[in-house]
Amino acid sequence: MNIQAIEYGLMHDDRRFESDIVSISDLKDGLKIIIETLSEGGYERMMEVSFEDARGFRFLDEGDLHYYFSSGAFSKPYHVFKILSGGWVNGEISQPGMLGFSKAVEIGEWFVVTNNGCVNVLSSSEPNMAWISA
Repeated sequence: MNIQAIEYGLMHDDRRFESDIVSISDLKDGLKIIIETLSEGGYERMMEVSFEDARGFRFLDEGDLHYYFSSGAFSKPYHVFKILSGGWVNGEISQPGMLGFSKAVEIGEWFVVTNNGCVNVLSSSEPNMAWISA
């Protein structure tokens, strides 16, 4: 199954800069991901992506997600994408019963992408995004 996704949120500058996830925190007020990147104007900035209702997440090196990147679904200059089909929940082979609840309630899947690390997030809410001080 091919991955289908749409871009979401803030754009960034994708000139020769190694963006990376520098922090992930899962606290009672939600999941927070901090990305080191460049703003649209080319300035080094931190982007905060937060989910109020994250039901699960996984963090992998971009090299471990070749299936995602070879799909052509992840165009720059975005770090966040909503997975419409073919992702972690409804495209990847999993053990029997794995993600059964998420599949049954059609939970949303989001893909946070950098040049180094990537996070798949299962959430019933859209992410909040903001530029923050470095």
